[in-house]
Amino acid sequence: MIEDKENEMIDVKEEVDGSAVIELPESIPSPDVKVEEDSDEGDEQARQRELADGGSVDPDAEAVREAKRAKRRARKDYHKQVSVEKDTKLHMLERQNQELLERLSVVERKTQGGEIARINKAIEDQESKILFAKQKIKEATETGNGDMLTQAQEMWYDAKKQYESLEGLKKHSVQQPQQQTIQAPDPMVARYAGDWMSENPWYDPNGRDSDSKIALTIDQTMAEEGWNPKSQEYWEELDNRLAKYLPHRYIGEVEKSVSPSTRRPRNIVTSSGRESASSSGGKNTFTLAPEQVRAMKDAGMWDDPDKRAKMIRRYATEKLNQR
Repeated sequence: MIEDKENEMIDVKEEVDGSAVIELPESIPSPDVKVEEDSDEGDEQARQRELADGGSVDPDAEAVREAKRAKRRARKDYHKQVSVEKDTKLHMLERQNQELLERLSVVERKTQGGEIARINKAIEDQESKILFAKQKIKEATETGNGDMLTQAQEMWYDAKKQYESLEGLKKHSVQQPQQQTIQAPDPMVARYAGDWMSENPWYDPNGRDSDSKIALTIDQTMAEEGWNPKSQEYWEELDNRLAKYLPHRYIGEVEKSVSPSTRRPRNIVTSSGRESASSSGGKNTFTLAPEQVRAMKDAGMWDDPDKRAKMIRRYATEKLNQR
């Protein structure tokens, strides 16, 4: 570990491949950590570079950064407002669907009641015919009228058959019909699904291509495993699995965290070939390439703490400027 002339500690660790991992002071942002330029972190890095180069912040550049921050806040507020309006519309559609189902249920009950009343009236008519046929059978038996007996028996048989048929129809009608309710879309699921499909325009919900069929299969598998589509973790896990089966749809590597449920694909960030910040536990680090270390040693600067610190600052600043 060395200390430069500004009393800032710089920790140097040489690697077996000839490179060196440098723990930079807080005044110099690490050039190995990729930060979006149009972000609060990017603004802070630009401010730190200005302080490192000139010792002060450029007021014009700061005004531009403040304008960009205002635009970012406006975009966030806009997207938040759109999300709220979307949820409100989905809730309204859900309520309308529920009201429609209730009205449809009332109409079905009324229709069912009228049909049962007609069936009961027809059953009463057949009961009367059966009773009349029995009386005729008795009369024909007592008088010995064979023709009347035959006609009365046929009447009784037909009436009995119609009666049994109507009874079966009534039994079937009075049974509670298995209602096929229209499931209103859950607002949270609809919002997540809409956002996901907007980010993945290749996906066809009808599964008319091979990639979409794979996505539908994985979605069904996750549902059987008990994943909740109303959670952010569900869609992150869906992306994580699809990245394995459809790598051409996910240009990048899958970011793995401590919890497997919080993984999400991300784009590959090109850098010097090693992610020093992640390997050092999030410290402000910078990696010197083997040729840079060799050049400093050949120039006799490596063993001089002040010269080495100056060169490290120079290399770090140059890489930041290149970024």
